Amino acid sequence: MSSGAGIKENKFKEIVEQVAGVGYQRHADTLVKHAGLNLPDAKRTIKQLPPLVGEKARSAIVISAGPSVYKRNSIKRIAAQGFRGSVIAVDGAYIACLKAGLIPDFVLTLDPHPSRIVRWFGDHDFEKHAEADDYFARQDLDMAFRKNSIEQNQEHIKLVDQQGHLSRFIIASSAPRNVVKRLKEAKGDLYWWNPLVDDPKRPDSLTKRIYAINKLPCMATGGTVGTASWVFANSILKIPRIGLVGMDFGYYYDTPKEKTQTYYELIHHLEGDSDIDQCFMDFEFPLTKEKFYTDPTYYWYRRNFLGLLEKKTSETYNCTEAGTLFSENIQCVNLDSFLGSMRGERA
Repeated sequence: MSSGAGIKENKFKEIVEQVAGVGYQRHADTLVKHAGLNLPDAKRTIKQLPPLVGEKARSAIVISAGPSVYKRNSIKRIAAQGFRGSVIAVDGAYIACLKAGLIPDFVLTLDPHPSRIVRWFGDHDFEKHAEADDYFARQDLDMAFRKNSIEQNQEHIKLVDQQGHLSRFIIASSAPRNVVKRLKEAKGDLYWWNPLVDDPKRPDSLTKRIYAINKLPCMATGGTVGTASWVFANSILKIPRIGLVGMDFGYYYDTPKEKTQTYYELIHHLEGDSDIDQCFMDFEFPLTKEKFYTDPTYYWYRRNFLGLLEKKTSETYNCTEAGTLFSENIQCVNLDSFLGSMRGERA
């Protein structure tokens, strides 16, 4: 490694170490507030889910919302092959599943953002929210939505209203009230939990403060709803074989840096864009040798996932076919191979 590359890597890792503290400080008050506001609706918990039977209990696919879901047509491939295990979708992949004719058994939501997350379920206030926030305009992967967002949002509202009752929503106490309202409108079955955001044994623990409000069971998240979905499949449902799609934890190499999720935050942190290249690290995906890159936030999320993976009880396969999630503890396989192996077990 050259001295220049070493300096860049050190700077990158220095920023990574600051990610957890920044997120904790940003969301702490909101998590407590939302836990209190959601208390009247938190009537059933993830401990009260009906037991899984048959093929639903033997295997699962966790569908996250990374860019590979669109580029690899992952959801359409799952639907086309008639996967019979449990389908667990993150909120950001839910609409894409419905459009592909794939009804998730479970949908997880975690993020407390007051205006962005409701968009995944059809937002009655979409135009107002979009005026003040270019988050989706910068990076939305659904090109049909980008080109015709108002009409698409109305379609999403109808889809969720028609099919929301067919899925179980695994909803965090951190959820904003507009998300809770939308899921209740759609007659979704809500099962509640608390995000495990720190060590509850600490005297100043935020998790302990939240638990004191609602007494809901706590679940590790690794900082993302995708990781939380895998934890749910592994630790709550105890499904022995789990495939992952859309778990990119990074970006395709041709993605402009300004289209990444935390670009503005990084510019603010650096007080300018002169050192922005230090905020990104390259990876080569082992199955395809294709290049990807990640930023400090996604690198931290990746590290968290790999740490949780060390405690796994399931056999977990990364079927994303892209991204940065690989290590000696997780096998990267082609999605069709994973789906084919599930069909072989049925035969």
